Amino acid sequence: MRRIKDLLILLRDGIALTFTWLLFIVVIASFILGVDTIAVSYIVKIFALCVWGVFSFIVCFKFEKVTKRGFIFSLTLFYILFIPVEVLLFYLLGMFKSSGSLIQWISFGAIVIAAYLAALFIDIFVFRKKEKLYTEKIREYIEIKDR
Repeated sequence: MRRIKDLLILLRDGIALTFTWLLFIVVIASFILGVDTIAVSYIVKIFALCVWGVFSFIVCFKFEKVTKRGFIFSLTLFYILFIPVEVLLFYLLGMFKSSGSLIQWISFGAIVIAAYLAALFIDIFVFRKKEKLYTEKIREYIEIKDR
């Protein structure tokens, strides 16, 4: 029962955070573009995107069976679960008028690939070095404590 409660708390907090920020960004963009109203259907689609994003995040980064396989596996699974739904909802939201131009899709793909490569870079060159350091320090601590 505790795990279900924790899951619901994560869902609530994640949806509240992401939906608030996305709605805030939509309001600012609408103001800048001179749009007077935002349709309820548009807000519902944004909410659906937030729900799916948070659910995908929880599955990929909070479930023990998935996290045991490592960060890169979790990140890759998150991309596989989230990006197709994100693209579909962007299309339904009219972000890319009609089917979008080739430049828009290339830009979108480049952003996704750049984010993935940045995460790989951080994991390989930063976290792995820190992981070795932390392991050494824990071993030193255990040796000192055992004396």
